[in-house]
Amino acid sequence: MEKQATREDLIAALTEDLTPVERVRPAQGAWLIAFATLVAGVVCIAIFEFWFGMLTGEASAFYWITNGLLLLLGAASTSGLVAGALPRVGVRGNAPYWSAAMLGVVPLVAIITVVSLEANHDHASGALSVLDDPLTWYWECGAYGTMAGFVIALAAVLFLRRGAPVALERAGWLTGLAAGSLGALAYNITCPLDTVAHVGIWHTVPVLVWAVIGRLAVPPLIRW
Repeated sequence: MEKQATREDLIAALTEDLTPVERVRPAQGAWLIAFATLVAGVVCIAIFEFWFGMLTGEASAFYWITNGLLLLLGAASTSGLVAGALPRVGVRGNAPYWSAAMLGVVPLVAIITVVSLEANHDHASGALSVLDDPLTWYWECGAYGTMAGFVIALAAVLFLRRGAPVALERAGWLTGLAAGSLGALAYNITCPLDTVAHVGIWHTVPVLVWAVIGRLAVPPLIRW
């Protein structure tokens, strides 16, 4: 580099080829992910129809608790994700991971409930076994929720690529948690199955699937 006479000349030489760009703001990422969630929900409603049982009191308390925890996890993950799009150092919040831990109680409770009911079930009575109930194992809900999460994951990756995240593994986890929880929520508003076993297992499985996908696939996509 040619030696500059003054500090001002050096600064001018370093900046003369720079082009100003729009500043990346976390709020933009939050709105983009919220919009992607809305799009996923509208598509799910168009395909599977909205379940009005939520509005008429048919939904069980466990159904509302599960979806409330999914919304909480989605909000916490989105907040951490968009904040991480900007280069920064220092303490990072653990709210998304605590939210994920809270949601993890749901499938655990569902499994314990199913096992307990099955252990105390009187097969001689002729009633349908919990484990034999086809609605309990309606796995398509997990698959559809996972597919809905793709829209949210795409929005998150596009935003992260505009920024300069330095904690790539963390960004991958948060993208997966946000995509899984919000994608599941987008589909769950169409599902009329609200038993403990079904909701606790299949309505939460997209979070686990997308957490793994996000950790493995997102860091190479947003590396700069």
